[in-house]
Amino acid sequence: MNMESMYRQIFTSDKDINITVPNEWKGMNIEVIAFPVTSMDMVYKKTSNAKKRKKRDELLDKYLIDLSNFKFNREEANDYD
Repeated sequence: MNMESMYRQIFTSDKDINITVPNEWKGMNIEVIAFPVTSMDMVYKKTSNAKKRKKRDELLDKYLIDLSNFKFNREEANDYD
């Protein structure tokens, strides 16, 4: 099964839930898996890519090195004497 054929949705409800499957799935065997989602899972799923990138950048910024003045000398790098 490829990822394009998957369907995922998080529901919040205090009553029964009906799930409508895509038309191309009708007549096929499908599997339904249900489990409670913790609040941290909900926060992670709702976090935008920009926010994830910003958090990752904040964590990795301390490891950045300024290489703007770095000059690579090929002759020196290949001098094995």
